[in-house]
Amino acid sequence: MKNKITYDDTRDIAIRIIEFLLDKHYLSEDKHIQMELDDEWDFYLQDGIQDKINDVLGLDIDDKFEITIK
Repeated sequence: MKNKITYDDTRDIAIRIIEFLLDKHYLSEDKHIQMELDDEWDFYLQDGIQDKINDVLGLDIDDKFEITIK
C-alpha cells in the first residue's frame, strides 16, 4: 500500500494538534503566550509544529511538496 503525504496534509495535522492541545487545556486562548503576534500565537505554534513534521518527512513547499510512504 502506498500513501501520499503533501505539505497541505502536514498543515492539517498541525491544526489538529493545536485543536487537541486547546481541547485538553494544555493551551489556553485566554492565557495565551505574550508575543508580538498576540492574536496569532496559535498560528505561530501551528507553523512551528508543521515545520518539525516536514523536517522529519523531508517536505518543502517549494522543492518537495509531497512524498509517498510505502
